Amino acid sequence: MEITFRPYREEDTETLMELWNDVIADGMSFPQTEPFEREEFAQILRTQTAVVCMYADRKLAGYFTLHPNIPGRCSHIANISYLIRKEMRGKHLGRYLVGRSVEEAQKAGFRGIQFNGVGAWNKAAIHLYQEAGFQILATIPGGFLLKDGTYSDIYIMYRSLLPAAEK
Repeated sequence: MEITFRPYREEDTETLMELWNDVIADGMSFPQTEPFEREEFAQILRTQTAVVCMYADRKLAGYFTLHPNIPGRCSHIANISYLIRKEMRGKHLGRYLVGRSVEEAQKAGFRGIQFNGVGAWNKAAIHLYQEAGFQILATIPGGFLLKDGTYSDIYIMYRSLLPAAEK
């Protein structure tokens, strides 16, 4: 399978929004409860440090958004959201997406990456992130409201982007 990447373009907005809204509708990953409208989503994409699309055999397979986790004095720590198209899941494409996002974060000058809410139920993502050098820093009990009305734990995960000598 040929994997390629390219930066987001304005003409991608509708497709990326539809994919994001599909994940929102599932109620298992992203914190939003309502789908985005085009202009609101376009504005979000425009304000990211990077939005990178991943293609598998020339078909859009997923993308990530990269931005500071918290503005101001914490803006040297990145936050990244990942999305793999439903029909492309289970093909181990996440490792390419995560790997490329780490490269992009380093290129952009971030000193680390923090995930604020990795679902404890998402064993595949946790395993993938740990293989990529992330560690679980904390558990937020009942931190995520699932679509079925139950609460699940979430993890805060972190990876330094500094060389070992600077950590």
